[in-house]
Amino acid sequence: MTLKHVGFGPHRFLWKLIWKLQTLSKIRIFCWRLGHDIIPTYERISNIRRDVNSLCPRCSREKETLIHALKDCPKAKAVLAYGGLNKKLLDGSYGQCVDWIEGVAQVLDRKVFSDFIVILWNIWNSRNNRVFQEVEEDAKVIWDRVASLSKDFCIFNLMEKYMIPKPVVEKGWKKPDPGVIKINFDATVHEKKACYGLVVRDTDSFVHGGCVGCVKKDLSVE
Repeated sequence: MTLKHVGFGPHRFLWKLIWKLQTLSKIRIFCWRLGHDIIPTYERISNIRRDVNSLCPRCSREKETLIHALKDCPKAKAVLAYGGLNKKLLDGSYGQCVDWIEGVAQVLDRKVFSDFIVILWNIWNSRNNRVFQEVEEDAKVIWDRVASLSKDFCIFNLMEKYMIPKPVVEKGWKKPDPGVIKINFDATVHEKKACYGLVVRDTDSFVHGGCVGCVKKDLSVE
């Protein structure tokens, strides 16, 4: 509790980024409520009122937990699949909704993550339409409503920085086995030119050769 109070809780990055979402204020508040699991699902209501059935009102297969209502329910999954969400994120197993949202934030940039939260907001609204108005909406209808809020929606736009940085993995040169030559190659692109370099070394780090060069857009080599 002390670590959480000073900002070192398990989801500290997510809490800071929620309020930077490029979307409407009510959707940012919705995301904050998702992270704290304070959305009135049937599973939560049944814990307060015993006369309430905890089954999902859309599929009637499992308890309507938050992760079920927004991800695992066939109706919700159809909308996410229609939008092209990564299959690993769609089929992965998560204990809490906040864990799933944080996992998504680690592979999407800020703009696309904002659009993803808009999808969840519309999925929840569609669920409410089913519960209170007995209207079952098709996945395409829900998706079109999302697109109207964000016309330039693109589920894998990776032009900006990730919402939550991935863990840093230290990488270093590892020597090959005796009798084996190792070639290390790297390249970078700047405007209309790609520059590359390579070096050849053995198990004793003895350099046998190497080269550097540049390739222009017209494929001429320098």
